[in-house]
Amino acid sequence: MTRFIVFREVVHLMRCPNHDKDSVLASVSIGYCGSCISRNPRLIEKAVVAHRETRTRAGLVPEVPSNGQVVCPDCGNHCKMTEDDTGFCHLREVVDSEVVRKYSDEAPVTWYFDPLPTNCVADWICPVRGRCGFGMNSLAVFYGSCNSDCLFCQNQSYRRMMKLGEPLSSPEQLADKADSRTACICFFGGDPSCNPQHSLKTAQLLLEKGDIAVCYESNGNISGKHLQNIADIVRGSGGTIKIDLKAMTPSLYTALTGVSNTTVIRNFRRLAQIGRDREGEFLVASILLIPGYIGASEVRKLTEFIASLDETIPTALLGFMPHLHMRDLPRTNKKHADIALCVAKDSGLTNVRIGNRALLSNAKYAYD
Repeated sequence: MTRFIVFREVVHLMRCPNHDKDSVLASVSIGYCGSCISRNPRLIEKAVVAHRETRTRAGLVPEVPSNGQVVCPDCGNHCKMTEDDTGFCHLREVVDSEVVRKYSDEAPVTWYFDPLPTNCVADWICPVRGRCGFGMNSLAVFYGSCNSDCLFCQNQSYRRMMKLGEPLSSPEQLADKADSRTACICFFGGDPSCNPQHSLKTAQLLLEKGDIAVCYESNGNISGKHLQNIADIVRGSGGTIKIDLKAMTPSLYTALTGVSNTTVIRNFRRLAQIGRDREGEFLVASILLIPGYIGASEVRKLTEFIASLDETIPTALLGFMPHLHMRDLPRTNKKHADIALCVAKDSGLTNVRIGNRALLSNAKYAYD
C-alpha cells in the first residue's frame, strides 16, 4: 500500500551491552540485540515490560489475556479471558461467559482509493497489473485493530482507532465504496487477522458485483478457523496474501511484537501447501531488515524455512524505517540489504528482491 515517509537519520545509537564491538546495535525499548535474545530467551523481559507499559499508556489491553477459561477463537492469539475482559484486539469481550463482538457486524476501519500500480509489497508480481487498464484503483482498507504490538509499527494510527472503536463501518457500507474503476481490494492495517468475518463478508459482496481481486497484507496471526476461507477467496479472485514473517526465532519475534509466532509459522506452512499447484502467484513473504535484530543469520533462518516449503514463493526484503518506540535505530544500510539478498538466494529462493532500495542508508553497524 502507499506509504508517505520522511527520511530522518538517528544521531544517538544504543549499543548492545553484551558486545565489545561498538557496531552491534540495540534499541532502548528492547535492551539487547537480536543475537543475544536468540541465544538467551530470558533477555526478552525488558521488551515484554516495554510492550505492557506502552500499551497501558495508550489505553490498550496491556498483554494477551491468558488466565481465563473463555477462549476467543477468532485470531491466532486465542485470548483466554474471564467475565467482562476485553481481548488484545479490543474488538471482543466476554459477556455471560461467551465471547461477543463489541461492534456487532461493524469494525473500526478507514479506506481510500490507491491508484494502480501501487507500491504494494507484492508489486513486482501483482496479478492485477497485467489485466487492468489505465485509471484503475485499489480499494485500500485499513483496519483499526491489530493482534500484534510491534515496537516499530509504521501504521500506529490503528492504536487510537482500536482504543476508541471508531470510525465504524459495516461490510455493506465498505463494499459500496467500490466503483467501476476498482480493480482490487487490499485489506491491511493494523491487521485484517483481527477482522476475518468483516473482511470475508466485504470481499464476498464485492465479488458479487464483478471481477475484483482480493488481497490481504497481514502478520499471518490468523485463526485456523478462518484461514481456509481467506485462502479460498484470495486464490479464487486471483489476488495475493502477503505475510510479514518478521522473525523465525520465537524469543526474537516476541521481543519485537509482544506475541508468539507459533500460529504465524503454522499458517505460512499451510498457505504454502495450498499454493503449490497455483497458476500465477498466491502467497508472498516479506522480511523487514531491522538493524540490530534481523541480520544475516535470522534472514537465513527465515529464507531457509520459506525455501523448504516452496523455493518459488515471491519474497520481498524490506528496508527498515525508524518508527514508534524504535526510533533509536538507523535505516537499513545498503550492505545489510545486499547481504540479505545473497543469503536468501543461497537458501534456494528463486524469486526474491529488495523491495524499497530508495529507503536504504549508509549508516554503519553490524548486520549479524
